[in-house]
Amino acid sequence: MYYRLNPQCKLVSGALRGAIYDFRSGRVYSISSSALKLLSQLQEHQLADVVDAEDRLTMDYLDKLSSQGLGAIFITPPSKDSTNNTNTNEKQLDFLWLEITSSCNNRCLHCYASCTSQPSDNSVSHEQWLSVITQAKQLGASAIQLIGGEPMLYPRWQELVLKAVHEQFEFIEIFTNGTLIKPEHIKFFAENHVSIATTIYADNAEIHDLVTQNPGSFQKTLDAINMLTIARIPLRIASIIMKQNESQIQNIMELCYRVGVEVNMPDVVRPTGRGANTSIVPEHYKKAPISPPFFTDEESFNLAQQYHSCFAGRAAITTQGDVIPCIFAREKVCGNIKQHSLAEIVAANSPLQQCWHTTKDCLTKCKDCEFRYACTDCRPLAQSMSETGDWLACTAGCSYNPYTGKWEESE
Repeated sequence: MYYRLNPQCKLVSGALRGAIYDFRSGRVYSISSSALKLLSQLQEHQLADVVDAEDRLTMDYLDKLSSQGLGAIFITPPSKDSTNNTNTNEKQLDFLWLEITSSCNNRCLHCYASCTSQPSDNSVSHEQWLSVITQAKQLGASAIQLIGGEPMLYPRWQELVLKAVHEQFEFIEIFTNGTLIKPEHIKFFAENHVSIATTIYADNAEIHDLVTQNPGSFQKTLDAINMLTIARIPLRIASIIMKQNESQIQNIMELCYRVGVEVNMPDVVRPTGRGANTSIVPEHYKKAPISPPFFTDEESFNLAQQYHSCFAGRAAITTQGDVIPCIFAREKVCGNIKQHSLAEIVAANSPLQQCWHTTKDCLTKCKDCEFRYACTDCRPLAQSMSETGDWLACTAGCSYNPYTGKWEESE
C-alpha cells in the first residue's frame, strides 16, 4: 500500500518545517519537521517501508490528513503527479505605466517621483511615446496607464489615449490628481472608454491640501469625482497614509462610499522620492504584518515558482525613457527606450526579465520558508527597509523565522 497527498495538494519544504498547499480549498497547512520528513518519505516509498503498522500516532495523523481531503491510501502505486506543472507559459509584457511628464501642479509630501512644476530635461519625445505604445501592443500588452507627474499637464495626452485606442488596448487608465478635469474631458473619457484613477488624502480641504501643498486641490478633485461618477466613467480612488493624514483613514473610506466608489483600505507611504522623508512616516498606521493563515490557488502557486508576484508582465517607463519594473523601483533601471526597442528590453535574459523572475527562491530568508509560494512581496519596500539597500532582502513586514519555525513577534 501507498500513501500520497492528493493530486490537488503540493508539499513544500522549509528550512525546518513544511507546508501542504491545498488547491481545492486554497488553504496552506503548516506541518512540523517530523511530518515533513514522513510525507517526503512516503512520496517515494510504500507505506509499510516507512510506517510501522503498530505506530498508532503516525497512522492517526495520516487518517487526519485523509479526513481533511489532503491525502489517501492507494493499493497500487499511484501514477506520477501530472498536475500542478510548474512549467507555466513564458510571461509576456501585459501592463505598462507611462510617466509622460514629471511636471505636476501638486507638491505632494510623499511623491515617489519628487515631481515639481518644472518639466525635466531630456524627456521622451511625443513621437517616441507614440512608438512605444505600438511596440507594447506588438509585444502582447493589453493594459496601459498614463501617469506623471500630472499626466493632464502633458500637452498632447489625448493623442496618446487615441493611439492606445487605435492599437486596441483593452484597458486604458489615466492616473490623475483630478484638479484639471473639465466637462469636455468627461465626454472624451466616455467616448474612448478611458478609466480614471485619482487620489484623496482626507474628507476635508485642510488636511488634503496640506498633503498636496496646493490650496484648493481638494475641492477641484472632489468636483472631478462628482463629474466622473455622474457620467459613470470607471473610477477608482487611492489613498496614501502618512503622519499628516493618519487621522483620516475612516473618513476617506466613508467618502469613497458616499460618492459610490469601491472602498479599500488606504496604503502606507512608500519610502521612495519625497516619501523617504522620515517626518511623514505615520506614527500609528502601518501595513498589516505578514501572518497566517495563508491562501493560494494552483495558478498562483505555479506562477510564484517562476515569477515575482507583482513584477511579472509589468514595466514602467519614466519621463527620461528609463524602463523600470515598478514605479517605486526608481533605481532598478533595465534599459532606455531612447537607446533600445521595447522588444530588446523585454527580451529573454534581459535585466527586466531577471526582475520578473525574482521569485522568493532568490530572497534572503524567504528562500528557506515553507510559505514562500503563498506570500506577497514588494521589492522596493524590502530594499528600502534593508540596512544595506539589498535588492534581494527578505520581504518587509515578516517576523517568521523559518530556521526556528516561530513567529518571533508573537513570542
